Amino acid sequence: MLRQFIAGLILFASLLAGHAWAAPQIVVEQPTFDFGEVPQGEKVGHTFSFSNKGDEPLLIEKVKSSCGCTAALLSAKTLAPGESGELQANFDSTRFRGAVTKTISLYSNDPAQSVMQLHVKGIVREVLSVVPAQINLGAVTTGKTAVSQATLKNQSDGDLRLENVQTSSPDLVVKLSEGRLPAGQSTVMEIQLTSRPGQNRFRGYVVIPAQGAIKSDLRIPVYAGSRQQTD
Repeated sequence: MLRQFIAGLILFASLLAGHAWAAPQIVVEQPTFDFGEVPQGEKVGHTFSFSNKGDEPLLIEKVKSSCGCTAALLSAKTLAPGESGELQANFDSTRFRGAVTKTISLYSNDPAQSVMQLHVKGIVREVLSVVPAQINLGAVTTGKTAVSQATLKNQSDGDLRLENVQTSSPDLVVKLSEGRLPAGQSTVMEIQLTSRPGQNRFRGYVVIPAQGAIKSDLRIPVYAGSRQQTD
């Protein structure tokens, strides 16, 4: 009788332990995708594959990207044990340059790893560069116009059209000596700012749309202070 009781306890404990250990397990084949080097403005796509290696259903509760530049589309929110799924990630490089790493977080009911992080990384090559990167016109006397220059360079492999330049204020005027810029060539841009009465400081920007094989917008910050005119 005692032996049967002990055997029953052991069986009951093993059943409880087996139930307690049953859990989903998320496994991603390659959590980091390196897209190498792309020109600014290019869109990069990649499909991440993941599976449920556990013995309970895996529920993807939420997918969160580190910024709006990276969109993620999930093939299925629930995976039975042994099933696989995919996550389609799309990265828009328009607003970036240099080394970039973006993160996509998968929130699931995996008790050992409730947040799985996927990474998309690479280098974004500028299509159009500017020196200096921002324009500081210093203190501008009220009613007067300050002038500065910057050099634009085509870093792409083809010609660029520099058209429809936009500014954040009608007081800010841009003049380009060239409307078409061949690959590897530079041109000078003139920036003019007129200081208005009552204006203590100016913070604005210039946007230069560069149209080539890929469209890319160059945004240049412009700063200035104000100085009252003296008699």
